[in-house]
Amino acid sequence: MINSLITEVIKFVIHSINLLLKPIDLFIEKFLPDLSNGLSYIGGFFNWLSDLIPWGVSYFGLHREILSLIVAYLTFKLTVPVLVYGIKIAIKWYNALKT
Repeated sequence: MINSLITEVIKFVIHSINLLLKPIDLFIEKFLPDLSNGLSYIGGFFNWLSDLIPWGVSYFGLHREILSLIVAYLTFKLTVPVLVYGIKIAIKWYNALKT
């Protein structure tokens, strides 16, 4: 009896929320592009960027060693903060589990 009552209350809440959010859902469907268009725009941007980078490298006459140093620097610059943040989180979780 209680189980069926709770089930019906949950169904009512879900139906009410769907009813309240229906106008927002219709607005999003009508005025915002769908996800496939967004993903194709992102892919097009990366294709454009991949066409632009070799042109920039040849225009500025960058050598292979300079490009290697730039890639190494950017890799270090982007991975070390993530690594430090991950270690901090691991220590925080360890201390929380320890207590």
